[in-house]
Amino acid sequence: MAPNTAETPRRLLRDGDIGEPMRVLVAGTSATGVFAAFLLEAPATNAVLWSLLFIPATLAGYHYREKGIAVAAVLGLASIGIVALRPDPNPAIILPFAAMIALASLASTLGYSVERERVRRREALELAPGGAFLLSRRDAAIEDANGEFAEHLGYTGEEMQDLPVSKIWPYADDRARFLGLAEPGGKTAVVETRFVGRDGVLHRFILSGRSLDDETILCRAGDITRYREVEAALKAEHRRLLSVLDTLPAYVILLGEDHTFRYANRAFRETFGDPEGRPCYEVQRGSRRPCNPCRGTLVFTLRSPQRWEWDHTANGKTYEVHAYPFTDTDGTDLMLQLGVDITQRVQAEEALKGIAGNLQAKNRELEVLRSQLCVVNQDLDEMVRERTADVEKLLAQKDEFISQLGHDLKTPLTPLVALMPRIIEREQDPSLRRLLEIAGHNVTYMKDLVQKTLQLARMNSLYIELDLEPLDLRAELESAIRNYTAPSRAKAITLANNVPPGLVVRADRVLLGEVFNNLLANAVKYMQNETGTITVDAARDGKTVLVSVRDTGIGMTREQLEKAFIEFYKADTSRHDLESPGLGLTICRRIVERHGGRIWAESDGEGRGSTIIFTLEAIDGP
Repeated sequence: MAPNTAETPRRLLRDGDIGEPMRVLVAGTSATGVFAAFLLEAPATNAVLWSLLFIPATLAGYHYREKGIAVAAVLGLASIGIVALRPDPNPAIILPFAAMIALASLASTLGYSVERERVRRREALELAPGGAFLLSRRDAAIEDANGEFAEHLGYTGEEMQDLPVSKIWPYADDRARFLGLAEPGGKTAVVETRFVGRDGVLHRFILSGRSLDDETILCRAGDITRYREVEAALKAEHRRLLSVLDTLPAYVILLGEDHTFRYANRAFRETFGDPEGRPCYEVQRGSRRPCNPCRGTLVFTLRSPQRWEWDHTANGKTYEVHAYPFTDTDGTDLMLQLGVDITQRVQAEEALKGIAGNLQAKNRELEVLRSQLCVVNQDLDEMVRERTADVEKLLAQKDEFISQLGHDLKTPLTPLVALMPRIIEREQDPSLRRLLEIAGHNVTYMKDLVQKTLQLARMNSLYIELDLEPLDLRAELESAIRNYTAPSRAKAITLANNVPPGLVVRADRVLLGEVFNNLLANAVKYMQNETGTITVDAARDGKTVLVSVRDTGIGMTREQLEKAFIEFYKADTSRHDLESPGLGLTICRRIVERHGGRIWAESDGEGRGSTIIFTLEAIDGP
């Protein structure tokens, strides 16, 4: 702190930047000298008086130039006037007066010289490219700094003046090295260092400096922070690129026109060894002469990519090479080669060629077999046509036989069915009446069996044609329910038609009625205790209508569900009253399938009722 305090007056006197204090000093010393002249007995030759007058004259001449000389002249004339008023004036007063003028003139000349030096330094500081500042060697403080340098570190020019350089340059080793290089009369000192900004951020600089004199160094600071960041990023990218190249399973090399290596990645070095300045034909092929012809020469000659394959005799591998023209950073023409190990691919291709040959032979054998099969197929087609004709003939005979048999059976059964109730009514003997009732039941069963068998045979026929038409499903169901109104009331059974109005299906009216009749008959027949509910629901699902007939009857087991639609199968095996031939669900299945739909049964088990579900084609209503 003491050196800075002592240096401040010296710098103020040297630079003349003291303003009002200097005026007070000159005026004060001048007044003191004039006042002393009145008091002294012999002012003309008094050393104290002239000392008091010489000091303000010198200061005035140094700081105020021509005006200072005028001040010195006024002081001298004032002292001469005072002496002249004495009773015995001394002519020697002229000599101190002349000396005062001369001293003021000399001080003025010196002030001009110092001012020019100060202006020159300021101009050099402001005109210096980039940041610049003046560094005092004596107290290691910044004497002055241009705006760019101060602003870069977050300061103003005024704040930089007399700022200890250690505050922005805390690295003592760098400072000592720089001051040692920037000796007076020496060369320009250049160091790379770091400065600390007002916000604590580090800035990298290239600092150059030369001594203006024994005490002051002119320093220029070029900020290289961004440059170093970019340089670090480039080095990181370079390391990353080399890491990528070394990670590749293929070899990558750079070759000059003289066949020497400029770069080789890890895959190449591990396979062929370190090139060590040897030519490619020696490293890769173990030859003393270039390959003839050299495919790489075309890359340099044509300046276009090339591709070739070569076999490495030492390791038995095959490589596929892709070569490209490449220009080095110094403008040298190079060749970039990418070599891929295709040994497995080549082996696979060879194996495929063998397989392809075998396939061709197999194909020829297959052609022979195909021609033989054609002959066999022709014979089979002929046999199939013959058998088909036989089968159609047999089916026609079967249909004709069943039709004739049904007609022959129905003819004697019809009068029996009509006469048996009357005979039973007239018979008075209970035992005989019971026998006649059994005979009547059997006659009715035989009639139903014949009708159902004929109906099933008709549905199995290949030549049946359906009379399809749009039908209102709810109306058709109502028509079928009317036939069971009386039986259902007698047995306390409720029939519910939940089919929504306007639901139209494409179906044969007679056959659809047959489906509903069979399903309702089965549901009524297998109702427990002759009481319960039969519910018919329907809903449209896209292009189909899903119809369900649900009852609260005896239900079915899993085995019964699987066999429900088999011909002559009866779910209730304990019933022996011959009320059903077991063909109702089979006929329903044939009818639904002829309509292109599906039918199936569901049940939660015995005693939990059953549900028969089937689908029909849905159409938009009229």
